[in-house]
Amino acid sequence: MQTRIEPRLLKGFRDFFPEEEAHRRWMLQKIANAFEICGFEPIQTPTIEYLDILMGKYGEEGEKLLYHFKDHGQRDVALRYDLTVPLARFVAQHRDIARPFKRYQIGSVFRAEKPAHGRFREFVQCDADCVGSASFLADAECISAGILALKALGLENFQVRIGHRGVLSAILEHFSITNHVPVLRALDKLEKQGEQAVILEIENLGIDTNKAKRLIETVKSLEGLTIAQQVSPVAVHNLRQIMEALTNMGFRGHVTIDLTIARGLDYYTGAVFETNILDLPDMGSVMSGGRYDSLLGMFCGEDLPAVGISIGVDRLFSALVELGLFQGARQGVFVVVCPFEDVALPLSLRVLQMLRQVSIPSEVMVDFPSRPKKQLAYAGRRRASFAVLVGGREVQENCLTVKELSTGEQRNMGIEEAIGFLRSQFGAESGNGQGT
Repeated sequence: MQTRIEPRLLKGFRDFFPEEEAHRRWMLQKIANAFEICGFEPIQTPTIEYLDILMGKYGEEGEKLLYHFKDHGQRDVALRYDLTVPLARFVAQHRDIARPFKRYQIGSVFRAEKPAHGRFREFVQCDADCVGSASFLADAECISAGILALKALGLENFQVRIGHRGVLSAILEHFSITNHVPVLRALDKLEKQGEQAVILEIENLGIDTNKAKRLIETVKSLEGLTIAQQVSPVAVHNLRQIMEALTNMGFRGHVTIDLTIARGLDYYTGAVFETNILDLPDMGSVMSGGRYDSLLGMFCGEDLPAVGISIGVDRLFSALVELGLFQGARQGVFVVVCPFEDVALPLSLRVLQMLRQVSIPSEVMVDFPSRPKKQLAYAGRRRASFAVLVGGREVQENCLTVKELSTGEQRNMGIEEAIGFLRSQFGAESGNGQGT
């Protein structure tokens, strides 16, 4: 007897059951469709990169979370932390790509964080980025793609809060604060940790309490725009241009200026944004991003403007479950073909292929011949809407018995008629939001 291996998962990693995975794929397809409608094209990059590609991009706190190791060739490699730095490497390595380059990517990223509720070491990101344009319209296009993706999932009551690193830097200059990066990291924690914790962190950077309090009061009010206008009118103008563009796109009800948005990663240089579902105020941001005009220069040798958004799939998934927005995603199959006798198998398989040729999700009961009760119970477990019953009588008469599982109603039909009926039923169900 073989030695038994205990089945177990690494902490922070997950399995997904069919129903949950079907929901996830439905969600990801909706997001991908929205990105493509906005002109973003898909790419994919490796899960593993050279370690030096990823180091020096995320700040000290981020780099502690990198999964890195030596491969069989003794090369220092790492699992990707996000999709943005691999994009920067991709663009620098393929310089003949037409610009502006609008791409989207959906894939797993890895962070060696302490596992906690809703916090995992492997999770999926959905990113849409525009590389090669410094125009405010590139920012607006990325944000609008994200808004359309959320709307495609049935969300309406959400708000994109837009800040600006240039505006925040101007405010810090107004307060004669020179060490911008650690202060911006502290401000980024306002929502999660509260004012007192952030004030204490700023104090630990050598800034007195009163100045720290005045700084927080300023960024929490639109007074910050007035102050920043005196120091950096270009940054304030850029932020207002983005807002105006999104208003002209019809999204004014979904966007607002919020100068407390700083974003923790070091590579952001301009507009930054986070998105909250207003019906779930404790959920946190489900979509975030910003402009990072200097990151690609690390690979290209010259600055290349870029901006992007990232949708947090796991948090968004939880939101859709809580709001009951997954009732439109189909799981299982639409039809189970049930051969009751050996003689019925050839016809059953022919019918199965006819259903699949018209794109109806279907399967045959593989454990046959078995009692009708057992086959219908299986069809129920598979969440099928219909069962096609095939026995000796159906073979002799060249017909099918179609049973609607929710009502128990049975119809005896010719084969072509049955296929047409099932096709129309599947189309009607899909049209009501049940299909993928």
